[in-house]
Amino acid sequence: MISLEALKLKLERIPVVSGGQAVRISLLSLVFSFIIFSIFLSIEGANPIDAYTNIFSFAFDSNLGLPTTLHRGLFLLFSTLAFIVPYSARLWNVGMEGQFYLGTIGAFAVAYSLPTLHPALLIPLMLLSGALFGAGYGALAGYLRGKLNVNEVVGCLMLNNIAFWLVYLLTVGGPWAGIAESTSRPLPPNAHAPIIFYTPFTSYLAVGIAIVLYIFLSKSVLGYKIRVLGNSPMAAQHVGINAPRTYILVMTIGGAIAGLSGYHMWAGDPAFLMIPRPEAYKAIGDLTYWGLIIGLVCLLNPVAAIPTSVFIGSIMVGSTVLVRRLRLPFGLDVLFLGLVSITFAAFQFFYMYRIRRMK
Repeated sequence: MISLEALKLKLERIPVVSGGQAVRISLLSLVFSFIIFSIFLSIEGANPIDAYTNIFSFAFDSNLGLPTTLHRGLFLLFSTLAFIVPYSARLWNVGMEGQFYLGTIGAFAVAYSLPTLHPALLIPLMLLSGALFGAGYGALAGYLRGKLNVNEVVGCLMLNNIAFWLVYLLTVGGPWAGIAESTSRPLPPNAHAPIIFYTPFTSYLAVGIAIVLYIFLSKSVLGYKIRVLGNSPMAAQHVGINAPRTYILVMTIGGAIAGLSGYHMWAGDPAFLMIPRPEAYKAIGDLTYWGLIIGLVCLLNPVAAIPTSVFIGSIMVGSTVLVRRLRLPFGLDVLFLGLVSITFAAFQFFYMYRIRRMK
């Protein structure tokens, strides 16, 4: 216990945070980020209430931003789930970016090799190939950590860089190069993801995976072993849990989920239907790191990650109106996302401690 005598306050360690407490902390951090951003909006001469009304009315309008909100939000869900499974064993999977790139390669390789195949066969094969490519890349990071004791953060970051240049070599003057400069050939029409209620069917796949993972991690024997390893490696070793094998397993699962997002992103958005220029697919790859923030905020709860991912997606999509509608300076949308991420991270403190006033 740490006493702050001057302020008559004390910090108390919280052994376990309940779901209700986690929700309250997350909402408080969100309110705090909105207050800070409102100050910036006021400095720029904008009415904060008007700005927020425009942001969310655009993001959730079915005729405007809703399809993109759902698409981007569920893309973040794939990344979040790819982080949650390894981190349950206390492995930091920061390789979702590279696994997403490898999933892209796997899915597009099938589409370009079998362009005339019926969609009922082609699309499942693309998903399977994307998942396998991503799983292989995740398994490699897990092997480096489990068998060779290579720090998973270092290993994943190096693999991310390799994956980026693999896509580059295929699309920029490579065998997949298209007519437009530095982009790939378009996907064949039968490879496009079917749209169901404003969003590609892979969005519902992501939700289904989240529910399955929740049951797997909380109810199954293997899920229990993963959590034991994450909470206490010494206890796991004592009861005979094979740590290297488990590390490879969780990274493989995480990689497979991230690999699926390659198809979801490029085949599910009519604005793409190809691999775009390197700076564009790198920008999408950078979004995968939101999986870390969302996963930690949701306390590794895959189901709680569903609405959180969609909400963050709505901010990403809706905040673009700050420039287009309200004529505010470019970059405020990025600032808003940055404030949300920083406050979410800062409020992680309250998952571990509570502040009480001394009598």
